[in-house]
Amino acid sequence: MLSEIKKHLKIYLHLSKVSIMQQMEYRINFILAIIVETIWVMSKFIYVFITQKTGGIIGGSTPDEIMLFIGTFMILTAIFLGFFSGGFNYISWGVRQGEFDMLIPKPVSLMFISTLRWLEISKPIPNIIAGVTLIYIAWNRIGYSASIINILLYIYFIFCGIIVTYSIYIVPHILSFWTVKTYQIAEISYRLWDFNNMPMQIYNKWWQRAGIFLIPVFVITNFPVMALFNNLSLIYMIWGIIIPVILFMLVRKFWKSAIKRYSSAGG
Repeated sequence: MLSEIKKHLKIYLHLSKVSIMQQMEYRINFILAIIVETIWVMSKFIYVFITQKTGGIIGGSTPDEIMLFIGTFMILTAIFLGFFSGGFNYISWGVRQGEFDMLIPKPVSLMFISTLRWLEISKPIPNIIAGVTLIYIAWNRIGYSASIINILLYIYFIFCGIIVTYSIYIVPHILSFWTVKTYQIAEISYRLWDFNNMPMQIYNKWWQRAGIFLIPVFVITNFPVMALFNNLSLIYMIWGIIIPVILFMLVRKFWKSAIKRYSSAGG
């Protein structure tokens, strides 16, 4: 197992190096991508500005807690854009172009090399800077003395959120083995991501339950922050621990079933 992990890590580092080299080859595109993403990030600051200006409690969260929440959302957005989005988009393109003909024979996990083959470095930059800044400012303004356990739970549930993100947002792209083009389906799923930019308490209880247990997008951003402030109930904590494992196992089975539907470029 260790040798396999080492091999896949080496491959990932090589793919990341190639990705960075390709992006640096077209510097104007790289800069434009940062500018466009910065504009999107600035639009999210509207939520921060409004909550700070009104000073009201939203869903039981103070304006500074919401600021920390939005900062966490931006960091997870950076991870999603940086590590997953490019590889997910490759799946549909690879099916249309017959690229999997070259990948299937390779002695490496097909799911790994297909979905993690592209490291995006331009779009995550504004999100990381904004996210870290908001968390730093909010943390100092709140003055909350979190225990080591709460901080570790925050980090742990961010990791769980990354797995949930991967497992949910890869599904529309796996459908390309049946439908070839999945752009519209993927766009709909991406709209779900924006439900995470505010605490789930602003929605009614049925939307909250759907976002936790049916399509667990609220697990991604809400659970880390709730764990940090010791607001995560035992049921939610157990669910947050087991759902990443369940989702990944299901999506792994779905992937294997989808690969059987693949028809090579030669027919």
